[in-house]
Amino acid sequence: MKTLKILTGLLFLVFATLSFTPTDEWIMVKTENCKIFFPQEPTDQSGTVNTAKGDLKVNIYLYKASANTKDDNLAYILTETEYPDSVMNSDKTDQLDAFFQKSIDGVLNKFHGKLLSESKTAIDGYPGREVKLDLQNGKAVMNIRFFLVKNRMYILETITTAEKDSNKSIEKFMNSFEIIN
Repeated sequence: MKTLKILTGLLFLVFATLSFTPTDEWIMVKTENCKIFFPQEPTDQSGTVNTAKGDLKVNIYLYKASANTKDDNLAYILTETEYPDSVMNSDKTDQLDAFFQKSIDGVLNKFHGKLLSESKTAIDGYPGREVKLDLQNGKAVMNIRFFLVKNRMYILETITTAEKDSNKSIEKFMNSFEIIN
């Protein structure tokens, strides 16, 4: 009987160990053109947006951390927008600064934020911008990377409280982004 209890206890420990998923295992989201890792499964809010430039296909993946998670950030977002080649393309180098500035201004206006920093960046030779915004008068921070890859704009965003800015999860999310085509 004692052996049976020990065996049952060992089996329980084995099954408990096998079913345990470490918290540092992130979920890969893969689109036709890119991949990125989120801390949990994001919601897919993709669709088509009607604009003055025509209908734009927009893929949006959003993970909002709930209050009961131990996540360092409040939200992680990947937005992928496909523009008509005639509207914007990374080959149009004379238009890049204005294009990125309009994109940054759009986010600033949407979130009523204050620009804290801005720098040029790139991925696989394609141009980008990295910005940090103050939100809610110092209560929150939004970190954003914009990349224009041919006629596709990728926007990677994290939102966190001001005291948790520059945490490792921001870099893990941002640095996991890859172009796959």
